[in-house]
Amino acid sequence: MAASGIGFSKRCRNLHSTIAGICQSQNVLRDRMEDYRSRMEKLKMNGAGVDRDAGEINYLSDEEELNKTGGAPAILSDEEDDSFSDSEVSSVESDCEAEQMNETTDEKAKSTLKTELRPRKRAEQVSEKLCLWKCAVCGKKIKGNWSKRRQHIGSHEKLCIACPIAKCTSEPLECNFVTHLKSKHKTTRKDLSTEQKAIVQAQIDRNFTAAIQCEMKYFPPSSLISSSETAGRDPVNPHCKKCGSRVVRLSLRRDHAALHVNLKIRCPYADCSYTGRINACVIHFRKAHGVTTSELKSRFKENQKFIKARNDFYARIDLVMSEYFA
Repeated sequence: MAASGIGFSKRCRNLHSTIAGICQSQNVLRDRMEDYRSRMEKLKMNGAGVDRDAGEINYLSDEEELNKTGGAPAILSDEEDDSFSDSEVSSVESDCEAEQMNETTDEKAKSTLKTELRPRKRAEQVSEKLCLWKCAVCGKKIKGNWSKRRQHIGSHEKLCIACPIAKCTSEPLECNFVTHLKSKHKTTRKDLSTEQKAIVQAQIDRNFTAAIQCEMKYFPPSSLISSSETAGRDPVNPHCKKCGSRVVRLSLRRDHAALHVNLKIRCPYADCSYTGRINACVIHFRKAHGVTTSELKSRFKENQKFIKARNDFYARIDLVMSEYFA
């Protein structure tokens, strides 16, 4: 027991001596490095170690400088190796700032490119929406892009979607499917299950293919009445003569003129006392009664009352339109 205690004490003394030696060595290395750094600064300042006659700068290597002074290459401790001088820190910070500036410049370039391309894309979309087509079968005029023409083709070809909700046998037209979900099932397409969404998407894809195959039947190239180049030109000055308001669309100009003469129509629903101009009534139908003008056609009595009131409204307002728009 005593022998083991003596051995332990001896090992502790040896360990203490070793640690003390390491600390002393570290102090010696630190002093040498400080001396080396100061001498290097003096060399740079005085031009020592530079061969001017050779026409090029030949700085002494670290090993040559240490051998010249009789020292050994120093190994930095972890603490010293991780430290930076003020100039090194400034250099790293400058590099980081330059990198960030380059990244910022790249982002600005990308943003600028997107900004330049966005108006072009928007202009193309607006251009297509201004095109006016006339159905070769029924003669109805369709204004807008391919989506509008596809909906019209669907109404001719009865391109429907079978409702995927259990126990529902309805098969509304594709353009009325969202309204069907909202009015009959109090839900939306995004709230359907994954399986139901897949069923609906398969039918939409089928209808899309069918509409493409029938496009030439309803909208051949000759059915294009006006393109974007002429559709946007309005011979009527869109500024109201009375108040200066700018109103582009004809239906809105009629409503605006009706505002000046206080002309309104009554909601065709018997139990509704709402009155308003045409476009206001269309919004009222959707918000108060949950129907669009297309769906109003299924309610024969209300639809006929609305058509009659609208025609009378237009006939009366067209008589005074020249007083407001010319």
